[in-house]
Amino acid sequence: MMLWPIIAFVLLLILRFVVEPLVRGHEPSAYVGPTESALAIAILVALSLVIDVIIRKFYWHGYLMRRRKRETPALIQDIVTITLVLIGLAIGLWWQAGLTLTGIAAASGAVAFVLGIALQPVIQDLFSGLSINFEGSYTLGDWITVFSEDMEQPVYGRVSGMTWRATFLTLEDNTQLVVPNSMITTKPVLNHSRNQAPKMLTVEVALDNRLPADRVVDMLLGEALKISRLPGMARTPEPTVLLRNLDKDSLDYEVRFHVYPDQINPGPAKSLMLRALHDVIQQNELPLPVMQVEMAEPPDVEYLLGEEEVFDSLSHVEIFMNALSKDQLRELARNCKPSEFEAGYVLMKQGDSASSMFVILEGAAAISVLDKSGTAQEVAISATGDVAGEMSLLTGAPRSATVTALTRLRVVEITKQALEELLKKAPELLDRFSAILAQRQHELDEHASRLANQKKTQMDLLARMRATFSNLFGGGKRDRVEAGGS
Repeated sequence: MMLWPIIAFVLLLILRFVVEPLVRGHEPSAYVGPTESALAIAILVALSLVIDVIIRKFYWHGYLMRRRKRETPALIQDIVTITLVLIGLAIGLWWQAGLTLTGIAAASGAVAFVLGIALQPVIQDLFSGLSINFEGSYTLGDWITVFSEDMEQPVYGRVSGMTWRATFLTLEDNTQLVVPNSMITTKPVLNHSRNQAPKMLTVEVALDNRLPADRVVDMLLGEALKISRLPGMARTPEPTVLLRNLDKDSLDYEVRFHVYPDQINPGPAKSLMLRALHDVIQQNELPLPVMQVEMAEPPDVEYLLGEEEVFDSLSHVEIFMNALSKDQLRELARNCKPSEFEAGYVLMKQGDSASSMFVILEGAAAISVLDKSGTAQEVAISATGDVAGEMSLLTGAPRSATVTALTRLRVVEITKQALEELLKKAPELLDRFSAILAQRQHELDEHASRLANQKKTQMDLLARMRATFSNLFGGGKRDRVEAGGS
């Protein structure tokens, strides 16, 4: 499409300076002047379009899109095109016909008045589009929400196109919604992409109102903190859990967390959070609200969050679940008890000797290791159901990481003495423990080996590529000298 203005410009030049002189003697003299003027005006208009092609290729698509990664709305490009054509036409009429800008405007005023009445909605959309572009309310790629009583609910989508009359929104299901520009300028629009700070989302969970609220908050908050480390989710501001509503059956918890809209859509982000919360609810058998009209046995809250929770938590730990019988689990549970720590408490420190391991009941803890410079680097988050410190306790190795409470933390602490009491009666458990740890260590070693092999392969390929393109990295001259010397 960009070639047509250039072809038209060249053909008009040929007509004006080659063909027209040849036929000038064969046409009536009265037509010579108007023909030359018409060709001159057409050449200037074609030249305007050629300039527009150059601007589109080297500025709109070359500089802004390829180098700055910014897409220019079609409306702005079209305005520049029309402006160039009008300038070329005005210069041509002034040069060939002697018309001034005032004369041109007066001649077209009546036509513009009639068209303005006939095309009032179109013109309203047009000027709304101009307002949107020049004010910079939003641009291509922004995520916006449009509110209007003409729609059943607010519309959330990514701006994928902007024309004279409408804005195109690509919705979360990848369908496209065409919104008239006049609607956007007269209705509230929320731009989620301006100010690159993360945006808050919320999900709600309703649980039985007889559960201790502070303990449920810690469980939900621990999972929310864990999910906040995933790609697209924001670590700061940190997630929070609020109590939203209390009635005779339920207590509603609202989990607030933040995401980067340009990295993850709200739908998938909420789904990730709800799945994690659902897992912790199921794992701890937290009861959902029981309607009073139901003929149902009320949940035994003391059983779920009382003395039995130690046994339940140990039964979900892989190393105990696969090695201990039910009676042995109960005996171990009797020798352990829940402990509670405030946020910021260090459960274990890297390099220290081990005297216990921990199963997290509620809350979240950060796992960090020291890098070569001695700076602590967070590598993981542990929350409800996770275990910390079992490898060092069972093998006697120093702690390999530091574990710090991020929230109020309730844990089951399993001491070395509790394990010794169990091993006195069943020494064969050492074989089972060692087999489980050996399998886990083997999996870790395999993973590390794969990473090492991948890194070695990458370095080998990089070396070969640098050798192939050595002239780009300062090696070309040296290689030529060595080749000449040999």
